[in-house]
Amino acid sequence: MNAVPARLPIGRLLVGFASESGNARALAQRLGADPDLQPHQPQVLAFNDIDVASLGQGDVLLAISSSFGDGEPPANGEQFFETLRQAPALPGLRYAVFGLGDTGYPRFCGFTKALDAALSERQAQPLLHRVDADLGYEHFFRQWRPVLGQVLGGDASAGQQLRLQVTAYGEDNAFAAPILERRRLNSSDPAAWHLQLDISGSGMAYRAGDTLHVVPENDPALLQALATWYGDNAAVAALHDRELRLLGKGVLRELARLGGSEALKGLLRVSQKRELDAYLYGLDLLDVLQDHATPDSVPVARLRDLLSPRLPRAYSIASHPHNGQLSLCVREVRYTLRGRERFGTATGSLLRGGANARVYCRSNPGFHLPDADAAPLLLVGTGTGIAPLMGLMQELQASSGTREVRLVFGEKHRAHDYLYREQLQAWQARGALAGLHTAFSRDGADKVYVQHVLLQRADDVRGVLSRGGHLYLCGNKRHLEGAVRGAIDAIGGEGHWDALRSEGRIHCELY
Repeated sequence: MNAVPARLPIGRLLVGFASESGNARALAQRLGADPDLQPHQPQVLAFNDIDVASLGQGDVLLAISSSFGDGEPPANGEQFFETLRQAPALPGLRYAVFGLGDTGYPRFCGFTKALDAALSERQAQPLLHRVDADLGYEHFFRQWRPVLGQVLGGDASAGQQLRLQVTAYGEDNAFAAPILERRRLNSSDPAAWHLQLDISGSGMAYRAGDTLHVVPENDPALLQALATWYGDNAAVAALHDRELRLLGKGVLRELARLGGSEALKGLLRVSQKRELDAYLYGLDLLDVLQDHATPDSVPVARLRDLLSPRLPRAYSIASHPHNGQLSLCVREVRYTLRGRERFGTATGSLLRGGANARVYCRSNPGFHLPDADAAPLLLVGTGTGIAPLMGLMQELQASSGTREVRLVFGEKHRAHDYLYREQLQAWQARGALAGLHTAFSRDGADKVYVQHVLLQRADDVRGVLSRGGHLYLCGNKRHLEGAVRGAIDAIGGEGHWDALRSEGRIHCELY
């Protein structure tokens, strides 16, 4: 017969919070209302309302807080933290820290890390490992709360294996993820590729719908061509980490000034925006230098100072976390212009580069699955816009819930461009997809796009949305949102799209 763990003796249970935007306060209030905690009569207080001197033997502090700015305490936690840092030992206090942060800041979760350290230095005893959560904190909270309940119920070992800590990677310290697979998904051009990356051991956490930023390597052939133009191989090292494709107006103005190019100055006038865009289409830094400057007018050292660091490229993640891996679905950029073969900065690096890709994740809560477990879903994607929808489907399969899900996919040709056909049809066959509808625009005399399929399936669409359904849309931003918006308004009545958006039931990821 197994022994029942003895309930943890608790004097006072304090749920403390410090919050700027209200997220930490809301989590604290939810925790304070949790039925599992009610036997302990939890008190929910802002940190500054907690008397540090009164914290004693048997007390438990559950600390939920954001970090303000670059790792500072929120205003309603400053006084508490300063008092704590000057307090004597607190060996009778037990605690758990749940930190909310943004990995975009260098000192990610800086305050809650400092709070954890201050409590530990005063001999307070942690009940669980500190949580360092990013903008996707809800996912962590759902894992943390029941384990906390087990620990408070007397199972001290329950939380030993629970480590919920996002590592704050960024463009200056990206993770070198091994590329496990490069698999072409279509037989037409431009090619679409499935990439499988290994992020195990990185500490990166993501959810379906989140974004992966790739810090690419510049094309060696382009760097060598720049060095040849300068007549100086040192240009390769000088420019290898600079942005060579996305040239802002500030860079172009300085190149026009240094090179004395009246033609480029003319293109930079506000009235010439369309002409400038047409000129730059497909070009890179070398083209602009060849057209409007000389090696003497723009020395390599001056050019390096002028150019921004190489910019990360963002991709929707095409997977749900599993086995320490992450998937992408990318469209290859490859063409020949002015006698040179060109490659997209990121896709060239991912598809033709080395064995690793330098990457980091960013949360994208606006494209996460809705909290309402029963809400039906309408997923609409075109081309590689299928990527985040694949991730959402994988997350649904990993959960125990059941939803009605209908997916509309658009591309050019069924025979050549049906991305992830086998997986989508397998989901449909086992009922994970209540409907799988396709629009292959070039297969018939009349072009059929996703908005036409939505109109054809108007009853299904109306049914999903009338039952509290959410619409997820991903693809090229040029025409897609307007076309789908028109179809939804035609089905549900004028203004239906705006009404759904105001209710938080429209989720767009357009590029």
